[in-house]
Amino acid sequence: MLRVLGLIAAFLIAFAPFAQAKDVSAQQAGVEYARQEAEKADAQHKSDLQDVAEAERVLEQRKKAFELQTKQLADERKKAELSKKRLQEANVKYNKAQAILDQAWKE
Repeated sequence: MLRVLGLIAAFLIAFAPFAQAKDVSAQQAGVEYARQEAEKADAQHKSDLQDVAEAERVLEQRKKAFELQTKQLADERKKAELSKKRLQEANVKYNKAQAILDQAWKE
C-alpha cells in the first residue's frame, strides 16, 4: 500500500509541471480569444461611430437644403402676393378705362 501511494505521489510530482503547462496554455488561449473579441468590438465601435458621423453629416446637409427651400418658398409666396396685387390694380385700371370708353361710345 505504501508502495502504491509512493508511486502515485511520484507520478503526481512528475506530471505536475505538465498540468500547470496545460493550464497556462489554456489561459493563453483564453487571453488570445478575449483579445480578438476586443479587437472585433473595437472595429465595430469605430465603424458605428463612422456611420453616426455620416448620418449626422447627411442630416445637416438636408437641414440646410430644407432651410434654403423654405426661404425660396417664402420668396415665391411674396412674389405671388405682389403679382396678385398688381393684377388687381391692373384690373381696376382696365375696368375704369373700359367704363370711360363705353361712356364715350354712348355719347
